[in-house]
Amino acid sequence: MLDQVLLELALLFALCVGVAVTFHRLRLPPIVGFLVAGVIVGPNGVGLVRHEEMVRELAEVGVVVLLFAVGLEVPLSQLARLRRTILVGGGVQVVGTVLVGALCCWAAGMGWNEALFLGFLLSLSSTACSTKMLVDNGEFSSPHGRIVLGINIAQDLAVVPMILLIPLLGSGVAKEGSSLGMAGLNLTILAAVLVAVRFLLPPLLNLVCRTRSRELFVLFLATLCLGFAVITARLGLSLALGAFLAGILLADSDHHSQAAAEVEPFRDAFASLFFVSIGMLFDWHAIAAAPWAVGIALLAVLAGKAAVVMLAAKRLGQPFWVRLRAGLTLAQVGEFSFVLVQLGKQQNVLEDSAERIFVVVAVLSIASTPLLYALGRHLALRARGQGDTARGPSDDRLQDHAIVVGFGPTGRAVVQGLQSLGIPVIVSEMNAATVKTEKARGVPILLGDATRVAVLRSMGIERARSLVLAVNDGAACARIAQLARQMAPQVHVLARSVYIAEADALRRAGAHEVVPQELEASVEMLVRTMRRFLVADDEIGRQVRELRRTSGGGDRVAGIPTTDAARIAEFVPGITFAVWRVAAGSPAGGQTLAQAGVRRNTGCSVVAVRRDGRNLPVITPETVLAVGDTVVVLGPDARLGDAAAMFVDPAAPKPGEAR
Repeated sequence: MLDQVLLELALLFALCVGVAVTFHRLRLPPIVGFLVAGVIVGPNGVGLVRHEEMVRELAEVGVVVLLFAVGLEVPLSQLARLRRTILVGGGVQVVGTVLVGALCCWAAGMGWNEALFLGFLLSLSSTACSTKMLVDNGEFSSPHGRIVLGINIAQDLAVVPMILLIPLLGSGVAKEGSSLGMAGLNLTILAAVLVAVRFLLPPLLNLVCRTRSRELFVLFLATLCLGFAVITARLGLSLALGAFLAGILLADSDHHSQAAAEVEPFRDAFASLFFVSIGMLFDWHAIAAAPWAVGIALLAVLAGKAAVVMLAAKRLGQPFWVRLRAGLTLAQVGEFSFVLVQLGKQQNVLEDSAERIFVVVAVLSIASTPLLYALGRHLALRARGQGDTARGPSDDRLQDHAIVVGFGPTGRAVVQGLQSLGIPVIVSEMNAATVKTEKARGVPILLGDATRVAVLRSMGIERARSLVLAVNDGAACARIAQLARQMAPQVHVLARSVYIAEADALRRAGAHEVVPQELEASVEMLVRTMRRFLVADDEIGRQVRELRRTSGGGDRVAGIPTTDAARIAEFVPGITFAVWRVAAGSPAGGQTLAQAGVRRNTGCSVVAVRRDGRNLPVITPETVLAVGDTVVVLGPDARLGDAAAMFVDPAAPKPGEAR
C-alpha cells in the first residue's frame, strides 16, 4: 500500500517536472501545465493515480504551506491596514457575487435554495492560485495585490456563515440557534488562542533559535503551521486560514526571513500537487454532454466575478487599472467551493447535472487564471497609456547614462544632482500624474513598470552605466536587479532598502550596492551626536566606518564637512571653531602652545584640549600638545585653514580636500 502511494507520488512529481519544463519552453504558465497533468492522470484520463484521496489530502497540505508562506509576508501592522479592504471590499465582493449569482441561476429556472447555494460557491475565489500568481510575479505588495489578499481573507471568513446556512437550504433543518451559538464560541476560542500565542511565541522562538539547530527550527515552523491549521479546522474554519494566521504571528519576528527561506521548497512542491489534484476533478464528459451550457457558464462566471471585484475595488477608491487587475486575478472559482459542494450533496441541495457542470467550470476557471492575470497586466499598462513597450524620452542616442527607477524624494535628488553635472539620465515612474507633471517641466521621465523587460530595454539598459533603484517595494527592486543582471551585466546597480535586513537579499538578487535607510539614519544620528561632544572629524570617520562594517553596510565613509559642526560662537559674526586631532609629524605635535605659536601665527586660539577621553582642566601657553590630542580652535573663518595646518601632517591632504 505505502510503496504504491509513494510510487504514484514519484510519478506525479516527475510528471510535474516534465510539464513545467515543457510549458516554460512554450512560455506558458506552469500552473496550467499542472492542471493538464491532473487531467491526464485523473480518473477521467488514463487513470494513473488510484489513491486520489491521498493525493487530495497532500494537496490540502500544499495549500496550508502556501498560505503560511503568504502570512509570513503580512505582519500584523500591515493586516491592520487591510481592515478596510477586508470589511468593505470583501463584504461588497462576497455579498454582491452571492446575490448576482443567485439571481442569474434563479432566472435560469433553478429553485431559490439551489440558486442561493450556487451563489455561495461562486463567491469564493482560489486563494492558492491568486496568491501564487502574485508571489511568482513579485507583486504581492502592489496595490492590486493588497486588494486580492484582503478579499481572500474576507472570503475565508465568509465560509463560516455559509456552512451554517447550508442545512437550511437542504432537505433537513438544523438547529440553527445552537449552530450560531457554537460558531460564536468557536470564534471566541480562536481569538483567545491567537492572543495566547502572540505572547508565548517570542520567548519560544528565541529558545529554539538559541540552539542554532536548523532541524529544530524547521520542526518548530511545522508545529506552528500545522497546529494552527488543525485548530481552525476543528473550529469550523478552513485549514488554510489557520496557517495564514500562524504566518502572520511569525511575520513580526526577527526570524521571518529565515522562516520564509525554509518554507519555500515545501511550498512549491506541495502547491504543484494542489493544482494536479484540481485537474483530476475535470470530467470532459460533462463538456461533451452540454458544451454550450459549460461555455456560457464559464464566460458568465469569469466576467461576472471580475465585474463584482472591480465594483468592490471602486468602493475602496482605487484607480481603474488596479480594479482591472484585481478583478481578473480573482475571477476564478475557489478551491473551498469543492468542499461546500460535498456538504451540499449531503443536504441534497444541488442536482447531479448542475454539480458536474459546476466542477468543470470551476476547474476551467482556475486554469484560465494565469492567462487572465497576464491579460490584466497588459490591459492595465494600456489603460495607463503605456502599452507593452513604454514610450518616452528614451532613444538610441542614450549612451553611458543613468537609469533611475522611482521619482520620489530619493529619485528626485539623484536626478537633479546628475543633471547639474551634465550626466545623461532617464527616469521610470509608475504614477501617471507625476509623470505628466515632471514631463511638462522637462524631466526625462516615462510611465513604465521597470519590472518588465520591455520597459528596461526602452530605457537603454544595455547601454547604461548605472541603474538606481529608488522605490520602496523590496520585491520589485529584487526583480529589477535580477533582470538587469541578465540583460546588462556591466550595469552597476545601486538599490535602496528600508531595513538593513533587506540588504543581503537585494545583493543576492543582483544589486552591487545597497543603501539601507535604517543604516543611513543611524550614521547621521551618530555623527550629529558626536559633534555635540566635540569629537574630531577623523575619529567620527572611524566610528562611521565601524558602524557600517558591523551593520553590513560596507566600508564607505560619507563626507563629513566641517560646516556641519554645531557653532558655539554664532552670535559673533565671522568667528567659529573647528576640531582637529594632532597628527604625528605636525608642526604643533610635541610642542607647547607658546612654542607652536598658534595664536601668534594664525590669529586663532586653542580653547580646549582633549586627551585620553578627558578634557585638560587648564589651557596655558605651557600646555604641551601630544600626538593624538584633540584640539578645539576658535578664530576667524578666514584663518581656520591656517590653524589647521599646525595640527596635520604636511604630507597628508589638507582639511576640506578629498578624504
